[in-house]
Amino acid sequence: MIGNMLRERDVQYTAIKDEITNTWRILDTWNDELKNLGPEDEIEDSNSAVTILTEGAFLSLVREAARLGVLDNVSFSGGDEYGSSEEIQEMQDKIVKYEKDIAKLQVSSNESESFKLKEKALEAMLKLAAMSDVALLSED
Repeated sequence: MIGNMLRERDVQYTAIKDEITNTWRILDTWNDELKNLGPEDEIEDSNSAVTILTEGAFLSLVREAARLGVLDNVSFSGGDEYGSSEEIQEMQDKIVKYEKDIAKLQVSSNESESFKLKEKALEAMLKLAAMSDVALLSED
């Protein structure tokens, strides 16, 4: 059952914003009503594990939390699976750098292949020239 897996999570609550209705749905993943939840089951808004906040109620909650100083002590390390915006920017910068490095490697490898081909062509011409010299010497 997926409900038992939800109960084992480190983070009890998860939230998602519905952009269409401008509401926030907060799910209590440790709620007993989710124990028998299967992978295909949907959680209805009427479920006691779901709390719905309007955009205004959510903003009011955040303002009050900020006024009380609660937000200063909040740790997002457990609930933020994507990292901070600074971390994301750093990763994007690294990706761009790596893409440029790969492009440079491809160019240099193309140049070295071209050099190798030219080198082989010169060797083949030298062998042909030497063979014709040998053939001329053998005629004498």
